[in-house]
Amino acid sequence: MLVPISWLKEYIDFELSPDELAEQLNLTGTAVESIKHLGEGLENVRVGQLIDVKPHPDADKLSVTTVYIGRPETLQIICGAKNIKTGDKVPVALIGAHLPNGVEIKAAKIRGVTSQGMLCSQAELKVGSDASGIYILPRDVEVGVPFAQAMGLDDTILDLEITPNRPDSLAMIGIAREVGAITGNKLHKPIVSLRESTEKAADVTGVEILDPDLCPRYTARLIRGVKVGPSPTWMRQRLQKAGMRPINNIVDTTNYVMLETGQPLHAFDFDTLHGRRIIVRKAKNGEHLTTLDGVIRELDESMLVIADAQRPVALGGIMGGGDTEVSEKTVDILLESAYFEPKSIMRTSRNLGLLSEASARFEKGADPNGVVYAADRAAQLMAEIAGGSVSQGIIDAYPKAIRPRRLPLRTDRVNAILGTRLSLEEIINILKRLELSVEIVEGTTDMWVTIPTFRPDLEREIDLIEEVARIYGYNNIESTLPESSGKQGGLNLRQRIAESVKGRLVASGLSEIITYSFIDPRDVDKLQIPEGDPFRWFVRLMNPLSEGLSVLRTTLLANLLKVLKYNVNRGQYDVQVFEIGHVFWHEEGKELPDEETMLGIALTGAWRPDEWYEKGRAIDFFDLKGVIDSVMDEINVTNLSVRQFTHPALHPGRSAELLIGDESIGFFGELHPDAQAAFDMPRAYVAELNFNKLIDKARVEKIFVEIPKYPAISLDIAVLVDESVIHEQLVELIEAEGKPILEQARLFDLYTGKGVPEGKKSMAYSMIFRAPGRTLTDEEALEARERIVNRLSKELGAEIRA
Repeated sequence: MLVPISWLKEYIDFELSPDELAEQLNLTGTAVESIKHLGEGLENVRVGQLIDVKPHPDADKLSVTTVYIGRPETLQIICGAKNIKTGDKVPVALIGAHLPNGVEIKAAKIRGVTSQGMLCSQAELKVGSDASGIYILPRDVEVGVPFAQAMGLDDTILDLEITPNRPDSLAMIGIAREVGAITGNKLHKPIVSLRESTEKAADVTGVEILDPDLCPRYTARLIRGVKVGPSPTWMRQRLQKAGMRPINNIVDTTNYVMLETGQPLHAFDFDTLHGRRIIVRKAKNGEHLTTLDGVIRELDESMLVIADAQRPVALGGIMGGGDTEVSEKTVDILLESAYFEPKSIMRTSRNLGLLSEASARFEKGADPNGVVYAADRAAQLMAEIAGGSVSQGIIDAYPKAIRPRRLPLRTDRVNAILGTRLSLEEIINILKRLELSVEIVEGTTDMWVTIPTFRPDLEREIDLIEEVARIYGYNNIESTLPESSGKQGGLNLRQRIAESVKGRLVASGLSEIITYSFIDPRDVDKLQIPEGDPFRWFVRLMNPLSEGLSVLRTTLLANLLKVLKYNVNRGQYDVQVFEIGHVFWHEEGKELPDEETMLGIALTGAWRPDEWYEKGRAIDFFDLKGVIDSVMDEINVTNLSVRQFTHPALHPGRSAELLIGDESIGFFGELHPDAQAAFDMPRAYVAELNFNKLIDKARVEKIFVEIPKYPAISLDIAVLVDESVIHEQLVELIEAEGKPILEQARLFDLYTGKGVPEGKKSMAYSMIFRAPGRTLTDEEALEARERIVNRLSKELGAEIRA
């Protein structure tokens, strides 16, 4: 919510600077997102009036103007705009001015004629987007005064973040009440004094509520003989500062009072209402209403409408209808001020995809007992600025009054919760500053607190204690350690393993990310996932935040790739991230979905940047495999193997499956080129592993291995095999034949090309032999090597390379 300081001071006196006020609001729970000082760069801009406009003697497209700026002398200014004429009031930038757009104004001679300043457009002053001509000011502005003062720009705007449980703070009076509670100063609500005509509103119109559960209260005021036109400058300026567009004096009044009181209002053109009465009812299935935004909306019986004798004329609490809107021809106004049930407003607003300033307030909970004040306040303003006559009496349909609730509050409990020593009098003082009335239980320090209906968030004693803490000041509460039973907390085994995995990934250069558990189902299309795949077993949300977050994620890959793309689009090309999170699948035929914890990894760009001593290197498949191996080492996983694997999201020749024993743990590899194109991103390498299975296979205990006492013998072997033979086949046979003296077999070369027959490949292994309790002889090592060669030749057709 945007709060202009000058407007706020209409209701509360305070000497705090904008920065001090923002700090105090932050400390009491009303977050200030930003502070905007209007008028910066406008210090040397004044309101001037053109007293002469004539052509430049030596330039067809320029004019020589004489401008009066409230001083004895006038200024001569050259101007190229064509929208000016004698008598216009315009902003004049004086010599020495530094405008918001960065231009410095200096004396100049243009085609031999002196120019002593500049006439400005809206865009040059950054008070609007119009750069087509000079900004022609309203006729009622005073000549010679600073432009910022004349246009109400000598002000500061606070942008407040209002929490959903504080609808009372969506109003200038509500914020003023908070400031009053902070400073101890008294709130000044505008005094409403209506001069009513002799005509009784109840004789002319009426209100009937057919569904009091959805609309507990509806009031109406009748204002006759209005003249619809522009609002006065002060009202337009306040609305604009608060982020609203002025429309006309009637609509602007309803918006102004809504911003002032928090009570949404709606003005009907009374002459367009059939039967000249209001019926509050549920819509009928298939009914239609064209709302003020020009959209024809189909209604159903769950929606509340405001109707006349024949048709719906507004969506209750959300938006009015186009057929009854106020226009320049409107003469008589029926003014609505009502209270609607919050859940109904929220449901209808979401179902129709229609959010408005009114619905935002009603769905959080407006004040049912503030509707009359708001209606009277708006009627008074309409009479003042639109020349209307207010009919006698307000029509108030209130079948079942909503009363203020009463809550108990114990002084001892306040101090026990907060760790303070506040007296009964101090607590009462704080509550009264919040406009909460207090009744002390005789002979005790306990009390009953009456909660006004503008504070629906106060439901329990603990809520009142929080109010005391807010206004007393969290910064004034002494920090103390809570009492402890002596039990020590800590991570369980699975949590410790998870933390060690995160630590190893971070040490490997990756950054941990946390993304939404929701995804766009279209992202699964981008991953090239076919129908029937578990990645498409979606759990759909009944009421999603948006279409792009409409299903629970079935994979971490989509969000990981979006993070890569987000960074790449902003010039961060080398990105390595991981996430440990939940995924969800709902297999057809199952009552409940499955949930699993997964580890996702995504890498793109260079593994390391260019340095003076070496060039950088792009990430490849083996970098990703190395990261995974590092994780396996960290948690002591054994019996690990990798085999070729095809996955629709991965490059068919650069992907693999990870197994522990015979159990699949996940997959990894290069992103499929089609998926890469669909996400519009550079080459990336991804992995998704079942984290729960990894933890189950992890070994926490560290096994001590003594440094070998006896020397090892290293022998190499290079063999020619068919291209279809994979590394795992060779290693399995080498290890089987090399037992028990083979300690390690490592592939150190893979070659195809010149000297190797077509359809073949050369694979070279380094083998380390060692006897555990003695010195191994060369003959024993060579004999083991010979057995290995024979086994490879027999089972795989391998040929020894010279």
